Amino acid sequence: MRAYAHKRSKGHGSHPLAGGMLSLLGLAAGAAELEFSHGLSLLHELKYGPDFNHFEYVNPDAPKGGMVTFSSGEDIRNFAGEFDNTVSAPPGYARIYDTLIVRSGDELGGFYGRLAAGVAVTDDRLTLVFRLHPEARFHDGEPVTAEDVKFTFDWALSTIDGGLVLSWIDAVEVTGEREARVHLKETLKDSHLRFLTAEPRILPEHHWRGRNPSQTTLVEPVGSGPYRIKRWARDHITYHRVEDYWGRNLPVTRGLYNFDELHYDVYRDATVLRESLRKGLVDYYVENDVRHWAGSYDTPAAREGFLRRGEVTRRVAAGMKTAIGLNSKRPPFDDVRVREALTVAFDFDWLNRALHAGAYQPAFSYFPNSAFGATGLPTPGEVALLAPLRDAIDPRVFSEPFDLPASGGRGYGRQALSKAQALLAEAGWQVLGDRLVDAAGEPFEIEFIARNIDQQRILIPYTQALKRLGIEASIRLVEVAQFIRLIRSREFDAIVRQLVLPLPPMALLPFQFSSAAASQPMTSNLTGVDDPAIDALIDHALNATNMDAMVAACRALDRVLLRGYYHIPLEAFGDTRIVYWDRFGQPDTDALAIYESPAPDSWWYDPNKAEPTPGAR
Repeated sequence: MRAYAHKRSKGHGSHPLAGGMLSLLGLAAGAAELEFSHGLSLLHELKYGPDFNHFEYVNPDAPKGGMVTFSSGEDIRNFAGEFDNTVSAPPGYARIYDTLIVRSGDELGGFYGRLAAGVAVTDDRLTLVFRLHPEARFHDGEPVTAEDVKFTFDWALSTIDGGLVLSWIDAVEVTGEREARVHLKETLKDSHLRFLTAEPRILPEHHWRGRNPSQTTLVEPVGSGPYRIKRWARDHITYHRVEDYWGRNLPVTRGLYNFDELHYDVYRDATVLRESLRKGLVDYYVENDVRHWAGSYDTPAAREGFLRRGEVTRRVAAGMKTAIGLNSKRPPFDDVRVREALTVAFDFDWLNRALHAGAYQPAFSYFPNSAFGATGLPTPGEVALLAPLRDAIDPRVFSEPFDLPASGGRGYGRQALSKAQALLAEAGWQVLGDRLVDAAGEPFEIEFIARNIDQQRILIPYTQALKRLGIEASIRLVEVAQFIRLIRSREFDAIVRQLVLPLPPMALLPFQFSSAAASQPMTSNLTGVDDPAIDALIDHALNATNMDAMVAACRALDRVLLRGYYHIPLEAFGDTRIVYWDRFGQPDTDALAIYESPAPDSWWYDPNKAEPTPGAR
């Protein structure tokens, strides 16, 4: 594995590197000899050199000012950290804090310092060293030090959530006022760097001293990021741009965070929210319901060009935007034949035609629309990984591409239901009268957990199809706290969920699909995937030393997961549909492949556009 950089600097100066790359094995282990770089990539050569001024996908001269209004579906009731906390933080909360590194938006795996002025790796790849910017300050004026880094990591590692997400970290050592060493339990991987771009956000030790950052609180936080809280109540929150933000001139932030104020209003009803959007009280909205995307925005303002719709292509993630997860730890869903029957019985074509205006793309992969998703038959590289597992996996993995019956979107999908009935019979279920029963005469029952009306709407026609098979299917609509309790205790038959992973997907593979995560209440392995073959393929993906090996491992894993029928795949993660008022300037990104969408942080308020629009502020 190689780390790529354009230039590295020692404490006494800097020098260019031949060919623009340096092997991690060439880095010295001693603190005095460590060579620090402005960035790091384990997948490719860094796009941006040490003297870069800004990312290409931003406008470095974007004006500051103005306000943008968003919406949120949850009350404002907690300002504490995320680890081991069941109460969600407010929307926009992440902008209060800085992380040690950030990922560039136009590279698959390019990471650059934010709080960290320099990054180094020891020659054994078991220690990651961060040298902090001397200018880094919290909002109260206190400097960001290595002690803050250690405090943050120690707290995160002491929690159940953080202990799992950051399980690859052994300890954090302070080696100077502004230098911290993160000692690893395993060699450094791209997935580790990816985690550090989001978690943990560095907390001020002096603010949290004697208190638990995981405990729900309404004490306003002290961060080091570009925004701070200006005002809030349960139904709204406003952030104000920190004018003297220490990092405002960093290459990784120049052209970002241009609005003076970010405002979020809480809407508990989507109908009221869309009416507010059409009226101009909300500026920017991600529309996830294709019914409304297709038919709810034909207004005078839209026809005059003030209210616009757009699609943002993001390569940052892939997966199932909507799926039904089956609890494989609970009978009868512990039988793969039963799970396959339930998957086959779902008529995606009808759902897409009747309810979603044909706009959904089926998610017949855990990594659709990416290089990591399986297509066709296994490649030689995949076969090499799958062959040793042949006796433990479905033989169709080798001989058949994964697919589900097509129905044309009309009728009852009789062919699919017949196949489902045959699978259920093979699993020991027979129709007695109008009910499906097992050998003991016990009926087949399934309860679906839904969190909102939209999920319930998807499930209703499916439950009717299942009743044709003799299955007693019901839907339970629950609120957020109850949903969290049910998934943590795994007290459910089936749930509607989202399963989207970052690209490359290695960072969350153990958290989502490993046997270790199956028994942990705080993981995302909600369906109880507990398979040594899958664990082996996850290990191959995590330990891949180049892109080809990484792709082969993920595609092989994809095939085995699909044949486990842990999820009924519905909509694939794709373009983000946005509706917004034309009050803003946007950088031109058409010529770039965007992996981390900068919108709307790269937008800016344009008074010339805003003045004629209704509801302009």
